[in-house]
Amino acid sequence: MTPLSANEPVRRKGFPSRLLRSNELGILLVLLLLILAVGISNPRFWTIASLANFGARAAWFGIIALGVVFLLSMGEIDLSTGSIYGLTINAAAVLMVKASINPWIAAFIGILIGVGLGGLNALLCSILRLPVIIVTLGTLSVFRGLALVLNGGGFLYGLPRQHPYFVVLGSAPLGLPLVIWVFAALTALLSVVYRFTRYGFLVRAIGSNRRAAEMSGIPIGRVRLWTLMLVGGLCGASGMMTLAFFSTADPNLGTAYELLAITAAIIGGTALSGGRGTVLGAMLGSLVIAVISSGIVQFGVSANWSMLVTGAMIIAAVGLDSAVRRRQEQS
Repeated sequence: MTPLSANEPVRRKGFPSRLLRSNELGILLVLLLLILAVGISNPRFWTIASLANFGARAAWFGIIALGVVFLLSMGEIDLSTGSIYGLTINAAAVLMVKASINPWIAAFIGILIGVGLGGLNALLCSILRLPVIIVTLGTLSVFRGLALVLNGGGFLYGLPRQHPYFVVLGSAPLGLPLVIWVFAALTALLSVVYRFTRYGFLVRAIGSNRRAAEMSGIPIGRVRLWTLMLVGGLCGASGMMTLAFFSTADPNLGTAYELLAITAAIIGGTALSGGRGTVLGAMLGSLVIAVISSGIVQFGVSANWSMLVTGAMIIAAVGLDSAVRRRQEQS
């Protein structure tokens, strides 16, 4: 290979090349192949209405997955995200219906509740000196129980559907629900935060080598607090978009979303062991899960199989992550 001369400019990879790294390109190809396969068997899948349906389904847990990328990159796992999501929905709905609070204000409070619950998880981790996964194993049930208590264990109706909050956030610009556009915007924003900010660097540094990060003076507890609050806030934001879309509240909303969010992040290329992640990959992973779930329905298979498929995907994703890590250690 001919060496570069001193005057020859060094060619740098462009932004598209940096954006679509190998993991992201691979999951993008998988997504396109799945859409093609399902669409060939059932052309109705390619209609705007069908694409909007699976896109919105992906966005609800995919927005949570964007935050999970940061947490997994630290080497931590939050099992309470689905419960936080459901609790914020029911808390905001109760404020709107029973306290007659303006929906915009109630939604803002709902997001703040999500941030606060994430902060509570971090506080408990610091006080009890336990990993996030252990603490959130308990708060998963606590938060879900609070949602049941808040609305009496059933559907909550009577929301002011004509209010601009429901009209605007429940709209569908260009035929796609607004939540999909919000999902895309958050993906772009958090990709920049993850790759190009000091906070993103600290997250990756902690996950790469926690001991070295601690000896370097990185405030691990503070970064964990910020990250859990970010995840909680994204749970709340997704919850408020869901509330506007369905115009009703159910305490069971968000059940198993914590598993879907973790699976989406890992499928997208985020390492379960920490230190490496991709926000764009988490978005693509969410879409892959949604396409598979929609494909099961399109093929006339019982929706009950979707849980089995999700479990199989979790095992496959974790196995792939383990294989990649072993290869990196051997190289």
